[in-house]
Amino acid sequence: MAALARFLIVLAAAIAAAATIGKLVPHVDRLAADLDVPLGAAGFLVSAVMLPGALAGPLLGLAVDRLGPRRVALFGFALQACASLAGGYAGSFAALAATRVLEGFGYGLAIVASTVLVVEVSRSHRRALALAVWSAFAPIGFALGQLFGGGAGGANPLPSIGIAHALVLGALALLVAVALPESARQHGARPSFLATLRSRPALGTSLAFGLATGALLGAVAVAPLVIAGQHGLTVAAAAQLTALAALPGIAGRFASGWLLGSARPIGIFVLASVAGSGFLAAGLVLPISLAAALACFAAFQICVGALPGVMSAMLPRVASSPEQLGTVSGLATQMITAGNLLAPPLALSIYAWSGAAGTAAALIAAVGLSAGLVGALPVYRERVAPS
Repeated sequence: MAALARFLIVLAAAIAAAATIGKLVPHVDRLAADLDVPLGAAGFLVSAVMLPGALAGPLLGLAVDRLGPRRVALFGFALQACASLAGGYAGSFAALAATRVLEGFGYGLAIVASTVLVVEVSRSHRRALALAVWSAFAPIGFALGQLFGGGAGGANPLPSIGIAHALVLGALALLVAVALPESARQHGARPSFLATLRSRPALGTSLAFGLATGALLGAVAVAPLVIAGQHGLTVAAAAQLTALAALPGIAGRFASGWLLGSARPIGIFVLASVAGSGFLAAGLVLPISLAAALACFAAFQICVGALPGVMSAMLPRVASSPEQLGTVSGLATQMITAGNLLAPPLALSIYAWSGAAGTAAALIAAVGLSAGLVGALPVYRERVAPS
């Protein structure tokens, strides 16, 4: 099978796995009422899938390095599918929360392993492009999960959501099993966990990954409040508009892979982040029209969306050896999930305290720090040079 076909199968499976993040979002208020819990507790059911990655990302990666990415990915998809099916019939908050955490373990294992699989199935001269495109699986999966979850109606939508998601995951896991050969890497390898944690390139890349993705999600969380207040909309209507405006950010990830494969220097991504920060400030602070504010927000997502693409492409290059790639990917996953968990409440708290200008300044600082970590350190300039 062609390398492109194998890559697309792994990408499709990862998108299906990432749908777990968004599939309950449309039903948070209903879950709160049905389970007789506060809205905040119901919101935890959405974010609970991020906990395993946030708490144990490097350990998940260590399992990938020791057991092999293909078998760990298949186990992760299977665990996620079973947990999704069980969650559809959970009768209490505790039971549903437990199934969501299990989904999170499956999701974390599958995604960290799939990152290594992308490296293995990609041709060396296209690897940067493949990893940058690969980084779009999360926003695509989240958006599709919201659409998929929102389409499930009835008095209790959880069973239909759980069954359908489990079937999709199972079918794509079967495709992965059939289409991808067993990894050529040696099983039972003994990667150095502590060496990864002490590696400045690995830590810097992972931290930058978390900052950039956190800034993107923080902007998504706070922009509806700002735009609703400035243009006389309901927050719900503003949220729909900003969600649509955020979709072009996927193009930034695609562009980053193409640029990394060319002779252009890494500094172009620093410039892109600076431009994105300017667009964010304009969209949230300046007295401009609604259309212009949404256009600025879309431009911010495109420019800053290039950063996760860069960092995905960097992962194999900051790993000290191929046997460490899973652990490095797990460390990046930990930072990403931590950033996604912390950024929305932090951005909303800053907004409540200082308003739109203060929120924009905080998000710009996070983006600027991410750009600095990517572009300023000499070791990164060497490691991200085109292969």
